[in-house]
Amino acid sequence: MKNKTIPLIYNQQHRRKIGDFLVCENVLNQNHPLHQHDFYEIEYITEGSGIHLINDKAYTVQKGDLLFITPMDFHGFETQNIKTITLHFFAKDMSPEIAQILSYLNADIVRAVNEKTVADLEYLVQVFKANRNYAILQIKNVIEIIVLDLFGSKAVNYEKQYVADSVSQAIGYININFRQEISLGVIQQKFNISPAYFSREFKRRTGVCFNDYLAEKRFEYAKKLLLKGNRVIDACFESGFGTVRNFSRRFKEKYGVTPKEFVKGKNNS
Repeated sequence: MKNKTIPLIYNQQHRRKIGDFLVCENVLNQNHPLHQHDFYEIEYITEGSGIHLINDKAYTVQKGDLLFITPMDFHGFETQNIKTITLHFFAKDMSPEIAQILSYLNADIVRAVNEKTVADLEYLVQVFKANRNYAILQIKNVIEIIVLDLFGSKAVNYEKQYVADSVSQAIGYININFRQEISLGVIQQKFNISPAYFSREFKRRTGVCFNDYLAEKRFEYAKKLLLKGNRVIDACFESGFGTVRNFSRRFKEKYGVTPKEFVKGKNNS
């Protein structure tokens, strides 16, 4: 299940937020199981080492590494001694350009972060602690700089494939909001694109039709939820399907097994 609250792993004094932003110096003093949330997260490791779990893989991490987690990902830690600077933020609070970059990104580990980014992270901690006038604006601006410094070149490489027009903006919107009610009518209203034109351009750029693309996003997310122990009904609604009956029928058509059989097969393999 997605979690809009701050995980209990954080120290009590760090549980307040400024707007929808959280910035804190954190101590990870226990293993933390895989979990998922609907905000973006940056964790910069200032001390210690351990194992960072991202979806179905484990990575060794240490001082100087930076972890980037999207709302699509499950992550956790196996550690007793890691200290971090931690940021939580939402795409909705970023400028349209940064929100677009975020829509292109996957979970990532940045090794040996440069001094400028470290200084920006430390500055964010100071701003958050002081909480003076315009703190939200300062936090927003510095996070945007960090995202650009870390991932701007990746986004540029992605955008070279497509013109940065309303169609690519709509694709980015779908990548972030696929769990919500999205139709060609919604795309038309938000981006002023005719359904016929968008459908043609979407298939030309992605290689699949809009409905198949949206269903694939939802199925991949539903499978993650199922494998983490969520009930079929929860996986259905959390991933954006309308009814359990429709979800189960389409799941079996696509994978040849029901959602319950899928989980049982994975657990027995």
